[in-house]
Amino acid sequence: MNELYTFFLPASFLLGAIPFGFLAAKFKGIDIRQKGSGNIGATNVTRMLGWKIGLPVLLLDIAKGAVFPFTIGMIYGESQELLSLFCGVAAVLGHMFSPFLKFKGGKGVATSFGVFAVLAPGPILITLIVFLSLKKIFGFVSIGSIGGAITLPISYYLLSLIQGKSFNTPIFWAIICISSTILVLHKTNLIRLFKGQEFASDKEKYKDQE
Repeated sequence: MNELYTFFLPASFLLGAIPFGFLAAKFKGIDIRQKGSGNIGATNVTRMLGWKIGLPVLLLDIAKGAVFPFTIGMIYGESQELLSLFCGVAAVLGHMFSPFLKFKGGKGVATSFGVFAVLAPGPILITLIVFLSLKKIFGFVSIGSIGGAITLPISYYLLSLIQGKSFNTPIFWAIICISSTILVLHKTNLIRLFKGQEFASDKEKYKDQE
């Protein structure tokens, strides 16, 4: 048991810490931290470099949250569900506080999606629908992300009640903690939204704002 934790937790954190957005932009000669919103996530990469680079970054950020929870689940099944959860949380923390970027990083939305797509697929599907709807209505990824962070714990709670299961599980409290952290990390987005200065996510729309 301890040997599994000793191997998988650091590996999950380090995988989560790989700043794919930063690396993709650096390959193009850009320090993404100095452009747009300054975030290393797929939204800012798409904003600055277009979807052909932003989409792979998004998929990689999702994958690094899903890899270890999925792998552990396939190998050990439900007997190691707690290890899967801890690995998922470690990956999200690695993304948010990457040692490769002096313990700074992204907001963790895509990586969290990868984690809970494996561990809580029903709630994450509802959250995805809310995210896409809000993004479509308001035109900002940040609003979709904030709405998604609020929706995920609520949908987990309600689906647990509907299915007759206990919502008071480690997964629920992990969702609460991660969603709260995502909301805190979106503080600057909220300020820009209230001021009417939020950045567009689309590259061409962003150019129109400059």
